[in-house]
Amino acid sequence: MTTRRDLLRGSGALMTGTVLAGCTLSAEDSDLFASFFTLAEFTRAVAGDAYEVENAVPTGGHGHGWTPSVDMLPSIVESQAFVYLDIDGFQPWAREAAEQVRDEHEDEVLLVDALAGIELLEYDGHGGHSDGDDHDDEIGQIHAIELIDRSIDQPVGEAHGDHWHGGPSDVPLGEHVSLGAVVTDEDGVEVPLGDDTPYALDARVENGGSALDVESHGDHVHLHGEAVGTVDVVFQLVEDGEPRWEAPPATTTVGASDDGDDAGHSDTGHGHDDDGHDHDHTHGEHDAKFFTDPLRAKQGIRNIRDALVELDPENTDSYEANAAAYIERLDDLHEQYEKSLADREHDVVVIAGHDSFRYLGDRYGFEIHTPVGLSPDHEPAPDEIAETVGLVEDQGIDCILWDYFDGNDIATVIADEADHEVDIEMVSPAESVTQEWDEEGVGSYLSQMEEINLPAFAKALGAK
Repeated sequence: MTTRRDLLRGSGALMTGTVLAGCTLSAEDSDLFASFFTLAEFTRAVAGDAYEVENAVPTGGHGHGWTPSVDMLPSIVESQAFVYLDIDGFQPWAREAAEQVRDEHEDEVLLVDALAGIELLEYDGHGGHSDGDDHDDEIGQIHAIELIDRSIDQPVGEAHGDHWHGGPSDVPLGEHVSLGAVVTDEDGVEVPLGDDTPYALDARVENGGSALDVESHGDHVHLHGEAVGTVDVVFQLVEDGEPRWEAPPATTTVGASDDGDDAGHSDTGHGHDDDGHDHDHTHGEHDAKFFTDPLRAKQGIRNIRDALVELDPENTDSYEANAAAYIERLDDLHEQYEKSLADREHDVVVIAGHDSFRYLGDRYGFEIHTPVGLSPDHEPAPDEIAETVGLVEDQGIDCILWDYFDGNDIATVIADEADHEVDIEMVSPAESVTQEWDEEGVGSYLSQMEEINLPAFAKALGAK
């Protein structure tokens, strides 16, 4: 029997604290287990007839947003290998499952990080707003705030759009927590806080009554725990004593939770359900969705090929041939995009959904603008809608896109408010599949990229 070797390598990000969940899928007839649709597609392409491949996410589930509702670990352990993305935030359940496999089943299941060796894009403070509009103010539109716990000099949470990654530290009863902040505008420029600047950090309590008291000290705030309770805190950038920008509410706890444990903070301000579907979305420092770039996708195929060769060296020739054939198809896909998008009217695409296409834009030299940013949970504010409508009008854009898994409501609003006729076209994030797409013959990763996304992006860019 071949000993499984841990092939995890590449991202090196810290494990999230998400509790392992799972679904009812069985791996009794599955030799290989993939954490979502795209990795299952890639794995099937390389494995050929040698293995059965199970996709953890059911048809119609959004790969990034879906979370299993029961323990997935038994299904993973019954398989020969688990293919996933070893990166913070994309699929927390999969990453934690891999940690359990590594700790408890290292010689039973091969862990395959499909991200290994891929150059990833950082979340760089643009949050999907990349239209380059000028602002009359000294600083641009505020994009994000990162909270720093000054007692340990470490970041504890970041907010942009309407969601938090992490959140403020819990506050001991009768004591205080000192929080500094790094506030950045849409160009990634840090806003100076404190003395000798017009800007200061402040906060207000949105609910929770007298449980928490806030004291501003210019470049930091003190949160004083006055009574046991759960509180929503709204952090503010103040300019000349007046609030200029507010972060979304962040939940923190004073004292202990009802069960006596130290209460954790909310990641996003949205509650978690146990329905096995869409949950809150967090992101690490890098964007995981490399697969919208056909050339980066090639490295994912190579990673899976190398893992299968390690697992089953007797079939090396088959895996190498299968991988080479699929890589050739990815090269063909790249050439189609390069040719189709070369002669175009615009260099910015408006997507009325969260930004799943940064790698596509990076590869083919166009920018993505979205009023939503990175999170599918974000509902854009009126000023974000107005900003996007202004961009559509200024650029003369006559087609905007919407992500199937986000819906077309925002796209319809933007199109209706523009001063000229604007079409809307659907795109797929290429990380999920629907029954309808399968029935229409466009359900595969390659078909989604060729037959759904390419025509839509060509139209949105005004390609000739």
